[in-house]
Amino acid sequence: MHGRGGQENPLEASIKSRLQKQVDAAGERYERTGVAPFALAGAVTEMEVTLRNLSGDDAAVLEAVRFPDKFETYLRRRTASRRQNIEAAAEPFFDDLTRIVADEFIRLVPGSRGFDIAALKQLLARQEQLLAGQEQILDGQAETNERLTAVATDIQEIHSAVTRNQSAPPTRIRFGSRPRVSAGFVKREGQDELFDAIFTRAEPRTVLTGMRGSGKTQLAAAVAARCEEEWPLVAWINAGSRKELIADLYELALRIGIDAPKDIPPETIIRRFLDQLHSADAADRLVVFDNVENLDDLKGLTPKGSGVRVIITTTRRLDWDSLGWSPMAVGVFDREQSIALLCQRTGDAHRDAADQIAEALGDLPVAVTQAAATAKWGHYSLSEYFIRLSTHSLESSISRLEGDDYPDAVGVALFMAYEQALDQINSKYPWQERIAISLLDALSLLAAPGVPTHWLLALEDDSDAVRDTLSFLKRSSIIQESTDGKKTIVHRLQGQVYRETYLSEQGKFNKACIYATTILYKINIGQLANFEQQRQETRNLVEQIGAITSQDHSRPLFSDPDFVAILATTLRDATDLGMPQLALTLTESVTQAGKALDPDHPHTLISRNNLAGAYQDAGRLDEAISLHEQTLEDSTRILGPDHPDTLISRNNLAGAYQDAGRLDEAIPLHEQNLEDRTRILGPHHPATLISRHNLAGAYYDAGRLDEAIPLHEQNLEDHTRILGPHHPATLISRHKLAGAYQDAGRLDEAIPLHEQNLEDRTRILGPHHPHTLISRHNLAGAYQDAGRLDEAITLFEQNLEDRTRILGPHHPDTLISRHNLAGAYQDAGRIDEAIALYEQTLEDSTRILGPHHPATLISRHNLAGAYQAAGRIDEAIALYEQTLEDSTRILGPHHPNTLTSRNNLANAYLAAGRSEEAKKLFGTP
Repeated sequence: MHGRGGQENPLEASIKSRLQKQVDAAGERYERTGVAPFALAGAVTEMEVTLRNLSGDDAAVLEAVRFPDKFETYLRRRTASRRQNIEAAAEPFFDDLTRIVADEFIRLVPGSRGFDIAALKQLLARQEQLLAGQEQILDGQAETNERLTAVATDIQEIHSAVTRNQSAPPTRIRFGSRPRVSAGFVKREGQDELFDAIFTRAEPRTVLTGMRGSGKTQLAAAVAARCEEEWPLVAWINAGSRKELIADLYELALRIGIDAPKDIPPETIIRRFLDQLHSADAADRLVVFDNVENLDDLKGLTPKGSGVRVIITTTRRLDWDSLGWSPMAVGVFDREQSIALLCQRTGDAHRDAADQIAEALGDLPVAVTQAAATAKWGHYSLSEYFIRLSTHSLESSISRLEGDDYPDAVGVALFMAYEQALDQINSKYPWQERIAISLLDALSLLAAPGVPTHWLLALEDDSDAVRDTLSFLKRSSIIQESTDGKKTIVHRLQGQVYRETYLSEQGKFNKACIYATTILYKINIGQLANFEQQRQETRNLVEQIGAITSQDHSRPLFSDPDFVAILATTLRDATDLGMPQLALTLTESVTQAGKALDPDHPHTLISRNNLAGAYQDAGRLDEAISLHEQTLEDSTRILGPDHPDTLISRNNLAGAYQDAGRLDEAIPLHEQNLEDRTRILGPHHPATLISRHNLAGAYYDAGRLDEAIPLHEQNLEDHTRILGPHHPATLISRHKLAGAYQDAGRLDEAIPLHEQNLEDRTRILGPHHPHTLISRHNLAGAYQDAGRLDEAITLFEQNLEDRTRILGPHHPDTLISRHNLAGAYQDAGRIDEAIALYEQTLEDSTRILGPHHPATLISRHNLAGAYQAAGRIDEAIALYEQTLEDSTRILGPHHPNTLTSRNNLANAYLAAGRSEEAKKLFGTP
């Protein structure tokens, strides 16, 4: 192994001799002390991961150049968390590897510019010689050989990174609230094989199968924990049902930055996310689908791509190989692991008693772990615990699901665990026992993947007492916390035991339902000042309600009118906060409410009404109108025509008709509602003001400005007097009146109203709230109409910048801002800037919304006008022709937009000297 000129390269000699010496030394220690080969392999694995991280880290390169004397200390600090993952006996070997890597890193970095890369490649191509003797030292341990080979390869990557000046790793995304890896996590049989499949072979699809309580989720969490240190994407997805899968993947797509117009269904957004993942450059990425109950739920939702690994956990026993998955059976502890865990965690060395407990529990990890915790915190010896386990009995065995094959004593152990915890709390802090029961009640009925911890803290006025109780239950291993600290989780099997024992009495179960509903009921989205907090809490509620819908044991909650009221409110909040697609994931929940409560119950009707509103906001008008019509018919029959809920249903149906352009049907309903509310509630009641506002809007859409403006003026006056000048409803009334004035050409009256609205919304909501951006947009439009282009352009530019930053460059609202700024540029004669923005907007609109979407037609039409203004008449005509053809087919020949397209194409023909073609268009009816 020689460098140029036949002389041995010093670096080559250094790497070879240093690594070889350490391998020899490790072999000697192995022979003398009995260090297991897998322990050595584990040390090499951890160093391999560290090297991969360093290979793209410019900060580490700078550290080595600037402070070479301190670089080994720096590297030891960087590898401290890795060192904790290896066997104690292999720590000296890991320390030696750290020193060698530090030395070679320092040697490589300073001379990287003049270093002969070819020589390094030659050196590393012969790495088998470098690692010669390892196979003999480790007695044929092929895995360790592969790991050490990877060390040499990673040293090459370090040098390549230095010479290429690689950029920093991509932004890391950590999605989902996964369970923590338990303290003292017991290494499982097959764990090395799993880690090798994920980290070495890059196995794309792995399935962990086993009964509940076998530790599948803990094993997947251990993989995720290691990936989280370095991989750019690690996602933990709740996969109990397809609905939960879609909800989580949809939110993940949003986190990744996929544009999600509210009229595009979640499945389409997820498909775009998966396509992006599939076509992205190679990178290590992990997605865990936890608790898959039905493999069909994964159809069309499983990520693929270079470097993408997918792990699923399931109790299902299928022919996974033939289905394209690499299976790993997660069994129980081996007996020695069970005995060691019981003895170590309790401090009781009575191995025979530990063996008896393990035998009784079938070595099931969740039961053995819980038994150790119960014995420890109950101050029982292992012998005493075994006697209690043997003499306790349950009235009936715990129900088993597919894949479960554990002894009845498992149920007894989990029953004893929570029973003892409650007894201890009662003996020390009697007032906290009720808190503990209420927490366990709620956790056993709400979403199995966990409940936001801050919700639980609000269950009682004394949040400190709740926090202390949660801490006690965690110490007793009854519950656990997610790794991000956001959720509290009860193991699915522990939750089942609690339900089938403590909650087996109907009275206790009913009280548990009340606790669960109370936790959800206390969440008041409107009281949250921060817009993103409102959205996040609404997402949390949707997740909970969706899970409750899927969990058989939770569905009795739908019999409670208060729970269905929460469903109705959540549907409304999700829609109002711009997340109608999220609301639509609760469609099955609305159906369940009708079955469990009563299809004619007022809260069921409100849920259906709000679901229809979500359809409407998502652009699914046919479904919205159908549901609104049915709800209005039912409300009129059940509640009567003058009931407030009936009037709301009529109002919402009128709004759906209006959105669908069916103004002849919308206006009579609005007029009837205004008349009825004025008669029943009086002319100044807030609901009456809403009806007047909506009728004015319908008149406005129908071009009846003379009738719309007086209604808007009256509404603004009443809102200001009744609610105050800064109330959100007052701001909306002022906004509507300003728009009507503007369209009527009364700009001197419109502009002051727009200015006041922008000032108020900026002060009340903040400069970046969606409503503030709308007010700024409207004021800019009024300035533009008034010829005050410099002021208009400044506001349009600010809006485009804010929307691009907040929503992303391809969000539909961002496209609107870009389109409007282009129009202002065009009016100001800045035609080149206008055309560039119009072209970008048309490209994005075509890709995101589709070539035939009305917004795309408008973008194409306006780009044509800009081309025409720039003298690019042939390009303008081509776009006008396409727009007219699409408008005629999609909107109809007599739609105003179609008529405008026909007129502008005719004028373009005239400008091009094609008068005969122009005459034909002018003569078209």
